[in-house]
Amino acid sequence: MTMKVYLDIETLPPDRSDAVISEQLGSCTEEEFRQLSLNPHLGRILCIGVIVERDHRISHRGVLGRNRETGCFHLDEERTLRSFWSLLRGFEPRRDLLVGFNLLDFDLHFICTRSIIRRVKPSLTVCFARYRAQPVFDCMWEFTHWRHRIKLDDLARVLGLESPKQDEIDGSRVYDLFVEGRHQEIADYCMRDCESTRAIYQRLIFNDT
Repeated sequence: MTMKVYLDIETLPPDRSDAVISEQLGSCTEEEFRQLSLNPHLGRILCIGVIVERDHRISHRGVLGRNRETGCFHLDEERTLRSFWSLLRGFEPRRDLLVGFNLLDFDLHFICTRSIIRRVKPSLTVCFARYRAQPVFDCMWEFTHWRHRIKLDDLARVLGLESPKQDEIDGSRVYDLFVEGRHQEIADYCMRDCESTRAIYQRLIFNDT
C-alpha cells in the first residue's frame, strides 16, 4: 500500500508569558517578535494541515492542532506533533512520499526541530537530502529544478490553478487572525494550501487528466 502525505504548517511567534522565552526576547521590536514565527528555535507550530492518500485514495484530510468540540486551536504543540507522527506510522521511505511546498527548508525542518525541542520522537527518520524527489517531494524545488524560489500563489497561477491565497489571507496574517480569534479562517487557509500543493504535485507528475 503506497502512502502520500501532503502537508502544510502554520506557525506563531513564541508565547510571551513563558519566562524563559521572555528573557531570550529581550527588547525586540514588535516586527522582530512577529518574525520569530519563522524561527523553529523560538516560534511554535499552531497547526498542521494534512491530506493522506493510501493507494491513491484519500484516507485522511484535516487540520491537526484543534479541539474537535470547539474547532479552536488548543496550542498544545506536543499533542499536535504526536498526532502528526502517529499519522505517518508505517511510512516507508523507499515507497511513500511526503509532499509539500518549500517543505525541506521550512515545514519539515520546523516540524523536526520542534519535535526535538518538545521531546516528541518522530515515527520515521526524515531525509533532508537535496536534488531528489524521494521520499520528500518538494514542489517548489521540483518545478524550478533547484534553481530559484517561487511562491505557492505564483506557481498556482502559472499552472492555471486556483490560488490558495483567497480573502487576502496569507501566512503573514496568521498571527493577527489568531489574536482576533478567527481560528476557522486559519484552518481553511491551511487546508487550501494543502489542496493547492496536491494539485500542483499532480501537474508536476503529469497526472492531472
